Amino acid sequence: MKEEQVKGAARGGKYIIPVPASLIPGRESKLPVVPLHKTLSLETPLTRPVTSAHPLTPLTVPLPQTAAQMDDLQNLRKFSKPSGIMRSSHGVGRLRGRARGVTRGSASTTSIAKPGTVSSGSSRGRSSSMDEESIDSPKVLSQPKPSRYSSIRARIQVRRGRPVMRGFANVGAVFGDSKKEELHPQIVRMARRSGQLNLSNKGLATVPEKVYHINEIDAEEAKKMTMNMTMDSSDDDRWWEQVDLARLYLSSNQLSSLSPEISNLSALQILDLSDNNLTALPSTLGELTCLQRLNLSHNQLQELPVGVFALQDLRSLQLDHNNFIAFPDDLGNLPVLEYLDVSHNSLESLPFSIGYLQRLSKFNASENEIKELPPEIGDCFALTQLDLTRNKLESLPDTIGNLRKLEQLYLRHNRLRSIPPLHSCVAMKELYLGNNFIKEMSAEQLGHLTGVSILDLRDNQMDDLPDQITLLQGLERLDITNNNLSTLPFHLGLLPHLKSMPLEGNPMRLIRRDIVQRGTVQLLKYLRSRVSAPVHTFPGFENTPADTNLLLDNSSIPDKYQMKSTQTVSYNEKVSAIPDQLFENAAEAEVRTVDLSKNVLTEVPAKLEMLCRHVSEIMLGQNKLTSVPSWIGRFHRLQFLDLQSNQLTDLPTDLASLLYLREINITSNRFETLPACVYEMEQLEILCAANNQLRLIYVEGLSKLKRLATLDLHNNNIDFVPPQLGNVTQLRTLVLHGNPFRVPRRGILDKGTRETLEYLRSRIVDE
Repeated sequence: MKEEQVKGAARGGKYIIPVPASLIPGRESKLPVVPLHKTLSLETPLTRPVTSAHPLTPLTVPLPQTAAQMDDLQNLRKFSKPSGIMRSSHGVGRLRGRARGVTRGSASTTSIAKPGTVSSGSSRGRSSSMDEESIDSPKVLSQPKPSRYSSIRARIQVRRGRPVMRGFANVGAVFGDSKKEELHPQIVRMARRSGQLNLSNKGLATVPEKVYHINEIDAEEAKKMTMNMTMDSSDDDRWWEQVDLARLYLSSNQLSSLSPEISNLSALQILDLSDNNLTALPSTLGELTCLQRLNLSHNQLQELPVGVFALQDLRSLQLDHNNFIAFPDDLGNLPVLEYLDVSHNSLESLPFSIGYLQRLSKFNASENEIKELPPEIGDCFALTQLDLTRNKLESLPDTIGNLRKLEQLYLRHNRLRSIPPLHSCVAMKELYLGNNFIKEMSAEQLGHLTGVSILDLRDNQMDDLPDQITLLQGLERLDITNNNLSTLPFHLGLLPHLKSMPLEGNPMRLIRRDIVQRGTVQLLKYLRSRVSAPVHTFPGFENTPADTNLLLDNSSIPDKYQMKSTQTVSYNEKVSAIPDQLFENAAEAEVRTVDLSKNVLTEVPAKLEMLCRHVSEIMLGQNKLTSVPSWIGRFHRLQFLDLQSNQLTDLPTDLASLLYLREINITSNRFETLPACVYEMEQLEILCAANNQLRLIYVEGLSKLKRLATLDLHNNNIDFVPPQLGNVTQLRTLVLHGNPFRVPRRGILDKGTRETLEYLRSRIVDE
C-alpha cells in the first residue's frame, strides 16, 4: 500500500487498509473501520490522520504477505487490550491506544479482531460471516448509553465533551423536577435505609404519592432490582435491609390537605406538618398507633379529627398558631401526653378533661382569650411549667396550689389583682406576674414562695414592699420596674443571693437618684449600710444567732491564691468586723496592699499586725475609726496610709518611725491641728488634710519636710496664713481654698501655687 493512499484515507477520519485478494477470494477485503475518536488496539501500527492542528508523521504499514502473517492477523483479538500501548508480536511499531478526549478505561473501547469481526467491549464477537454491506460500508461503533440511576454514589459522565457529575453532586439529579412533586429514587432508597424522610421547605403543594407507599416496590424498581441481581448488585439496593418509615417531616411547604393514605405509614412515630396551609386533617390520622410526636403548628386548623384523641402513645402535641376556638372533652383521652402547646389561638376556655392528663409536664396556653381556668387544672400533678401569658385571667382557682411540682408559672399581661394562691407549690422557682393590676402582697402569700429565685412584679400598681420580702431567702432576681414604690425596706439588702433588682420607673423619694443609678450591687450596699437593728430581728433571719454578722460570708473572702497573684487583699463589704481567715490568707500570701475601706469599722482589726513585715500600703478610709493603734508604726515598709473619712482627732507618735512613708491622707476627720508625728516623717511627699477643723499652719514643722510637694488644707478653719509659708519652696501644689482667711485673696490663690508663694514671700517683714 502506498503512503499517499494511507494519507488520503486518514483525511476522512477512517483507516481503510486494502487487503490482497489472495486473503479473501473474489474481492478486495477491507478491515473494519473505526472512528478516530474511538480507542484502537491493533497489533499492527497504522498511520495516524494528519490534521492542521496536530500534524502527524505517517507510519509504514506492512501488510500480511504469507499465510503465517494472515494467521496472526486473524488472532489479533486475543492480543488486543482496552487501552494503552500495544506491542506488535513482530516488533514492527507501536500505536497509541487512547485517542484524544476519551477517558482511560472507557466502556466504548474497541479493538480490531480479524477481518469482518468488530469488538464492542462484549465477550461475545459477531459472526465471522459478513455480507456485502458490512464489507463495503464502514461501520461506526456507537458508545453505549449509561444507566441514568445506576448507583447512589456520584457518577461522572461525558456530555458534549465535558464531564458531568450525577448523583449527590447534582441537586437536580437527586430531587428531580420539583414541579412534578415526585420523589427521586435516591431519596426513596435513603428513606428506606434510615427510616426518616425530610421534605421540609420544598415548596410542595401536595404530598408526593410515593410517600404513602414508600416501602412498596413498583414495576420499574422491580425491573431494576432484577437486573442488579443478575448483573452488578450494589449495596444501595439491599431491599431486605430496609426499615419502616418512622419520621416524616413536611414542614414549611404549601400543603392544603393530607391524603387519607397517611394511614399506610403505620410505623410512623414523628409527623411534622407545621408551617403549611392545612385547614382539615383526614380521620385516618388516628390509625397511626405508633405516633409519639405530632406537630401541627402554624396552619389554619379549626378542629381536629376525633381519631387524633385516640393516639394512645402520643407524647407531644403542638397546635399553636392555628384558629382553634375550643377543644372537645376528648382531649383527656391522651394518657401519656407530656407536652401540649395551644398558644396563639382564640381559645376562651379549656375543657375540664384537662385534669385527666396525669403526665402533662409542660402546658403552653399563652396568647389566647381565656378568662378562667377549670378547677381540674389542679389535678395535673406532673405539671412543671405553665404558661398563661396574654390572656384575660382575673384570678386563678385555689386548686392551682395543688401543683406541688410546678417550677415555672407565667402570668404576664393578664388582669390579676393579687398573687395567686400557691400554698403547696413548694418547688416554685420562677414566678412572672408582670403587667397586671397587683397592688399589694401579703405576708401569707410570701410565706409560700420561700424557694422562689425569680420574682417578676414589673408594671403593676404596688405602693410598697412588705417587710416579709426577706422571707424569700433564695431570691436572685427581683423586678419591680414601673410601680409606685417610694422607698425600699433596708433589710432587703441582707438577702444573701440577690444579684439583680431593676426598679426604674418608681417615684423613689427616700433613696437618692444617683444611688439607684449605680446599679444593684451599690444599691444593696447602701441598703445594708442603713440597717441598724440586729439581723435576727428581720423576717427570714430568725434562726440567725444574735451575735452573728450575716455579711461575713466566707464565700466573699478572696482565697490566698488570688491574693498571691495580685499581692492585694481587698474587703469592702460594709461590715463592722473582719474575719480572721482573711488576715491568715493574706499573711500566707505576703500581700503588699491592704484595702479595708468602705466598711463600718470602729477600730483597726488587731489581726492586721500580722502583715507588718511586707505591707507597703494600708487603706482604712470611709470607716468609723476614732483612733489608730500605736503598732501601726511597726509597718517599716509602709509608703501610703489612707485614713480619710473617719472620726480621728489625733495620731500616735509612734507613726514617726514610718521612715519610708511618702503619702498620708487624713481628709474628712476631726483634726484641729496637724499631728506632731507628721512633722517627723522626713520622706513625706503628699499631705492631704482637707475637710478638717485645722486652725493654724505650723510653718516650722512643714519646713522640716524637705520632700513635701503637695499640701492640701482646703475647707478648714484657718483664719491666718503666715507669710513664712512662702519660704517652703519645695511645694509644687498648695491648696488653701475654703478657709476663712482674707489674705491672700482668692484671686491670688486662683493664679496657682507659684504665684501664691511669691505673694506670701513679698509680705515677709524684715526684722
